[in-house]
Amino acid sequence: MRRWFTLALLLVVTGVAIGGDIATFENLGFSRTADTFVFAQYGVGGAAGNPYAEIYVVDVPGNVFVSNGIFRLTSDAPLTLGQDGRGALYTVLGRARTLIASRDVDHLTTGRPVYILVDGDEPRERLAFRDFHADARYEVRLSQQRRGEGDGVSAAFHIDLTITRADDTVRTMRIGRPSLFRDGVTSYRITQIVVGPDEASVVFVVERRSPDGSVRYMVETAAF
Repeated sequence: MRRWFTLALLLVVTGVAIGGDIATFENLGFSRTADTFVFAQYGVGGAAGNPYAEIYVVDVPGNVFVSNGIFRLTSDAPLTLGQDGRGALYTVLGRARTLIASRDVDHLTTGRPVYILVDGDEPRERLAFRDFHADARYEVRLSQQRRGEGDGVSAAFHIDLTITRADDTVRTMRIGRPSLFRDGVTSYRITQIVVGPDEASVVFVVERRSPDGSVRYMVETAAF
């Protein structure tokens, strides 16, 4: 029995290394004024199955990273059974701590989710739902383009957002860079939409998929 258990674990490890890896997304919080958002992703990837982690500090109104706001780590430590990259996240979080503190980010202030793509649900490029807390209606359209195949594939996207308030005022905006084709990306999908603590900003968590099935995350942000 022990021999079969060990073999099964080795097959899991091999599958992670060969079949692409799916990162874990972490919402690390907003600043108290909601003008900064911090997120992380981590996992085990690459041919050797190395633990990795990345932290991004985002200027919400500008929808850009703050200066020196990207922190990355890929460990040289060999893969061990049960490894999920969390140790790499804790390590890189220590490196980012000074900048995060300077932006007054509170890890407990993670915003208010208004949409979450549930595992097993089919992703949709058009979303329509109601935010009962703010008494507002959201209409979201994800538009994407793909060109090339295999190693030469790339894809671009943007998000069209319409928010209709209870008094029938309407706000529309286009979020993202429709002309930016990212190399090695086959498709995008929205997995979360989070309203900031000021109730006047929004974060779209976007999954991007590679030809080998690997998944990484990014965000698009806007202030109303």
